[in-house]
Amino acid sequence: MQNSDLTPAVIGLWAKSGELHGHSLLSHMLDVAAVAEVLLDREPASTRQRLGASLGLDWDKARAWVLLLAACHDLGKACAPFQDKWKRGRDILESAGLRFPPAMDLHINHAWVSQIFVADKLTALGWPKRLGELAADALGAHHGERANPTLLTRMRGDRHVWRDPAWSGARDALFEALLGLFRPGEPPMKVSMDGPGFMLLAGLVSFADWIGSSEAWFPFDGFQIEGDLDAWWRARRAMAERAMDALGWFPRTPLFPMERPFQEVFPFPPRPLQCATAEAVQGVEDPCVLLVEAPMGEGKTEAAFYAHGELQRRLGHRGLYVALPTKATGNAMFSRTLAFLREQGEGRHLDLQLLHGATALNEAYQELRLGGVHDPQSDGSVRAGEWFTHRKRALLSEYGVGTVDQALLPILPVRHHFVRLWGLANRVVVFDEVHAYDTYTGTLLLQLVEWLVALGSSVLLLSATLPPGTRRKLAGMLGGSLPESEAPYPRLTLFQREALRQIPFPADPARRRVVEVHPLPADLGSIQGAVESGMPIEGSALVLVNTVQRAQEFYGLYPAGEAIRRNGVPVGKRLPDGTEVLLFHARFPADLRQVREDHALDRFGSRSLRTGRRILIATQVAEQSLDLDFDFMVSDLAPIDLLLQRAGRLWRHARAGRPLPVPRLLVAGLAGSEPPSFGAPLWWGAVYREDVLLWTWCLLQGCTSLALPDEIDALVSRVYEEEVPVPSFLEDRLEAYRQEAEGERYAHRLQALRNTIGSPGDASWNDPGRYTRADEDEPGIHPALQALTRLGDESLTIIPIRAADGFHPEATPSSVEARAWSLRAMSLGRKGVVAKLKPLGVPEGWKSSPFLRHAFALQLDEDGRWQVDPTVRLDEELGLVFENKEAL
Repeated sequence: MQNSDLTPAVIGLWAKSGELHGHSLLSHMLDVAAVAEVLLDREPASTRQRLGASLGLDWDKARAWVLLLAACHDLGKACAPFQDKWKRGRDILESAGLRFPPAMDLHINHAWVSQIFVADKLTALGWPKRLGELAADALGAHHGERANPTLLTRMRGDRHVWRDPAWSGARDALFEALLGLFRPGEPPMKVSMDGPGFMLLAGLVSFADWIGSSEAWFPFDGFQIEGDLDAWWRARRAMAERAMDALGWFPRTPLFPMERPFQEVFPFPPRPLQCATAEAVQGVEDPCVLLVEAPMGEGKTEAAFYAHGELQRRLGHRGLYVALPTKATGNAMFSRTLAFLREQGEGRHLDLQLLHGATALNEAYQELRLGGVHDPQSDGSVRAGEWFTHRKRALLSEYGVGTVDQALLPILPVRHHFVRLWGLANRVVVFDEVHAYDTYTGTLLLQLVEWLVALGSSVLLLSATLPPGTRRKLAGMLGGSLPESEAPYPRLTLFQREALRQIPFPADPARRRVVEVHPLPADLGSIQGAVESGMPIEGSALVLVNTVQRAQEFYGLYPAGEAIRRNGVPVGKRLPDGTEVLLFHARFPADLRQVREDHALDRFGSRSLRTGRRILIATQVAEQSLDLDFDFMVSDLAPIDLLLQRAGRLWRHARAGRPLPVPRLLVAGLAGSEPPSFGAPLWWGAVYREDVLLWTWCLLQGCTSLALPDEIDALVSRVYEEEVPVPSFLEDRLEAYRQEAEGERYAHRLQALRNTIGSPGDASWNDPGRYTRADEDEPGIHPALQALTRLGDESLTIIPIRAADGFHPEATPSSVEARAWSLRAMSLGRKGVVAKLKPLGVPEGWKSSPFLRHAFALQLDEDGRWQVDPTVRLDEELGLVFENKEAL
């Protein structure tokens, strides 16, 4: 098509405006289509095939239709209400003969005008009506939200948009120009579009629009379209190639170009688990779910890395995302993933992102960001591209490590959730420590797994062990069923297209150990006495308690001593006898917590030098994924699976010269003729299900040892299948716990399902009533509209502000100051504090800061006490302290 075929009015329609120049709507639509094509060209063939299948076509026939749809995303800007927003643009169009009515709805959503127009055009071109409507809906959602049918009906009645023949003619001319350029063939005959297809198309259009809207990569054309339309398309496509190079979106080729045995990937012989994993993935021909149940320290992470490489090569997956329960476990996994990619990615440019709320504190990640400039002459590197660091874009990166919360957001009704889903589609997604999630988050996780498989991803679930009920739910969701007699533990369970196979393997003989078990009363004095009498002069002990308040109180039982500092930050104290006592929990400002985490890994990690006597007092932050190793442990009573997980920190690594003949576990709350109250003052029932705590207490009565890993599966099954005998005097108490737990589980499961975007297997995903317009971290939105990845009391992000900070609520801090304050961020869920803090709101001066606009200021006086409530104070040794002990 020659430019002369387009009228001045059509060429003068604008999409982007500046002070002096504008960017034509036609160019912008071609920019986005060009990005979509380059993006897809650099994807594995499986991505293109799956996108074509969403229209019922092979990719070679679907390509032109997909590019047409991507281009048409902003066709709705060709209407008087939108074109009136820029005076110079309006003047150009008026001189070309287009009329602007005196009274218009200037707030009309142009994306939904695109949706209505494209749906009608596709039907006219022979598309099945429902398929055309859903395809148009996918491109109409590119600003992050879908239109409900009532709103679309109301928009169809806007006479200033639809009843002016001049404006309708301009839209028709643009559409005909695009048809002539892309020349799509016969229309698809598929009746409708399923949920995964919709999400892929919607995600692609938004993703391409974000890139195609950047003036840095697509300079404004000033309405000067040079050459014929085919030549102009080629020019825009060349710009798209350069843009994708600049942001680091290179061809998605397998990390392992050819089949590689395990021992060529890692510099050590495979353990039994790793051999079984390598064998399991060899026969895989379709996206699968692999559940790995194995004891701590068996090499699950390396098995997952290897499986990812093989599945990527065999099935055309693009990259990897590893999801962990906490920021701390995410940090540890990030270091391991970075080392793996650097070792295996020679000759390639790889992008690796860390996804959680405290990435600014991770030095390795920040170094990747600072060194992330692409050098085409270099032979390959791992970087963290700046473009992907935005919270909505990070999941688009080829490789990522982060919290499970980030992985769950794609199935929650937040803006642009479908872009996040696009990022996880056709990936290998690994969920570590899956036993750590409660009913609510566990239900979300199962729903996410269902979406991932439908989107062509393979999923690896790693766990020390899972209750049989969870395995049954997983099997049922994927169209299979567990065998009556399951394979013995440890085992792999492979789910593939309604087929299920279990593969047992022997535990590593070097990991087998018998742990002595000793009961203790629950009071802190008894715990301290047991530590003092049971810990030798040389050795490392862990005291793991269930609440932060209890950790702080136990730390306070030890006398003051010489402060132990790291980088100037106090992390513990050295007692007169030389014993080091360290405290680690989640209620420290993020920067101080990171220092304590690093110190714990140095002092108790696999490579730490074992000299002297050291005691780590910690909460659940030391329970998962962190590679910590102890000689002696005291743990509060916890559900049996978590108690066994904690026991896995005993003698985790082979060491000569242990100070004790056997690993020793003391369980606080296990001693006595009946279990302690799980309410006040312990508050364990606020953390864990009380029925599971009671069954665990009954199970361990008289237990003097645990054979790990041999007994793990049987013990977990007995508790969660309710096969533990309960003394008659506890039956009423258990029944009350059971009824409460059953009701709570049912309510939490229902709430989780209500809070998602629906299921890919039915029509629930297509219910506009499920969607909100709120961003996931917008402060002050009603709890009913919040994107909840975990249940619990409402929490706020707070920034402790000290008296010397020079804080003024109305003043906007400098970027340096704002960033420094943001590094202190904490999540706070204490009901009384939240109730007093919320009415104060986000400080006015913080609302324009990208670092602080979602945080609340906790203003402290000279003594570190909160000015609103002095019973709340920040102590440099203890963390945030609540002196009111009426709750956790």
